[in-house]
Amino acid sequence: MSVAPPLLELDGLSCRFGGLVALDQVSFAVQPGEVFGLIGPNGAGKTTLFNLISGLTAASGGAVRWRGEPIDGLGPERINRLGIARTFQNLRLFDSLTLRENVLVGLHREARAPLLQALSGNAGFRARQAALEHRASELLALFDLDGRADDSAASLSYGDRRRLEIARALATGPALLLLDEPAAGMNPAEKEELCALIARLRERFQLTVLIIEHHVPLMMRLCDRLAVLNFGRRIALGTPERVRHDPAVIEAYLGGVADSGGSP
Repeated sequence: MSVAPPLLELDGLSCRFGGLVALDQVSFAVQPGEVFGLIGPNGAGKTTLFNLISGLTAASGGAVRWRGEPIDGLGPERINRLGIARTFQNLRLFDSLTLRENVLVGLHREARAPLLQALSGNAGFRARQAALEHRASELLALFDLDGRADDSAASLSYGDRRRLEIARALATGPALLLLDEPAAGMNPAEKEELCALIARLRERFQLTVLIIEHHVPLMMRLCDRLAVLNFGRRIALGTPERVRHDPAVIEAYLGGVADSGGSP
């Protein structure tokens, strides 16, 4: 009986910018349904890794495989269509659009209609648009943002802007959600809410989550497994308990919080 491949597999992935080695032979696999974390100091290569997976940057070596098939060289839109969505360390919302409109952007694939239907605004087109707006409202409600659906994205607090970006990513219907520092700028209460929210989203949407986050205690509680990067290399891989006590990790990154299981 054949064994199903990992959902996502990185095999000896490398990335160089001139003489700078951003990633050096990084390998790991993410299984369906996992919350898999990436931690490491600033400049360790974490966001570069996300850029390679999502098609924004070309790898210098190695391979990225999705459900066992190589996706190297594919552009971001093609990769998104395969079922990979991401958020960004620096928020990329459409500030002049409403919250609903931002989520509808994520639903654009479902919004496609024959040109004549769109121009005429016939019953079928109107019904499809109404269904998409209802779906956008449902996604906003998951993040307690439905009451502000018609407000501009620019009017939101930083924490709510983070939540809106995740809602828009979910609108694309991903199997794998890449979250790049989703708790950045959040206060402790917001971090607690985010942790619970990610767990709920995984259950509701059968999501696999790959997350970058600097707040180590949050990652230790949230993730099933972790990979630790340092200077572009993977120095540890395993469960939070194993990583927490890995001497190389303690020396390179965790330091005094190596034994911390505290709350954000």
